[in-house]
Amino acid sequence: MSTSWTSLNSEKGSVEPMKKKCTIILAAMVCSVLFFGTMALAGDDFPTSLAGFSLGDDVKSYSDYCHLEKAVPGSDAPFLSEAIIKSDVLPGVRGGSLIFGNCNHKNELVGIKLKFHDRGKGLFDKLYKRYEKKFGEPDNYVGDAFKNVIAWQWVFKNDSKEEVALVLMWSRSQQMRPGVSIKLTHKTRVKQELDCYLAMDEDKKMNEKRSRIKSLDQYIPR
Repeated sequence: MSTSWTSLNSEKGSVEPMKKKCTIILAAMVCSVLFFGTMALAGDDFPTSLAGFSLGDDVKSYSDYCHLEKAVPGSDAPFLSEAIIKSDVLPGVRGGSLIFGNCNHKNELVGIKLKFHDRGKGLFDKLYKRYEKKFGEPDNYVGDAFKNVIAWQWVFKNDSKEEVALVLMWSRSQQMRPGVSIKLTHKTRVKQELDCYLAMDEDKKMNEKRSRIKSLDQYIPR
C-alpha cells in the first residue's frame, strides 16, 4: 500500500506542535526545579559559626581561646559579658571577643567579634567578595557617611524566626580601632537577654532612690 504525500504532511503537522508543547513543558519543569531549589538553598543560610566558635555554645568550652577569668558585664549592657580573645590563638587575628549571656542564656555564646593583624582595605575587599558570593548583597550599610568606617550588614532568619546579623567592617577612625573586623551576633538571644534582665531588675528599679542634681557646676570639666 502507498501513502499519499498529503497524508504524510498531515501526520507531520500534528506531530510538530506536540513536540513543541512537550519541549515547553519540560523547560518549564526544569526552570521550576532550579528556581525552587535555589530558594531552598537560600533559606538554609543561617550562619552561627565563625573561626571555630559557635553561637549557642557554652563559653566555658572556649576557655583556652579567651581570657574568661577577666570577663565582666558590659557597662551599657550588664545582661551580657565579654571575654577578650587571646592574640595568639587564631592565625592572622590580633584580638576580638566572645560575648555571652548573664540571664536567660547564662554563659551561652551570643556574639563573636574578630579583629585582624592586616588592617588594609584589601583584606576587607577580599572578604566582602567572598561574603557577597556566599550570602548575596548585604541588607544594609551601617558605616558612616564619610567612609571613615565602612561597614556592611547581612541579616539572616531561620524557620523559628530567630535572627542573626553578620557585620563586616573596615575602619580608619582612631575611635573605632583602625582595621578589619567581623562581628556575628545572635540578635534574637541578645534581645531575650535584655528582656530577662529588665524583668529581673524591675523590683530593684521600683525601690531605687534617685538623687537630684543640685548644681551643674560639678559636672562642667575644668
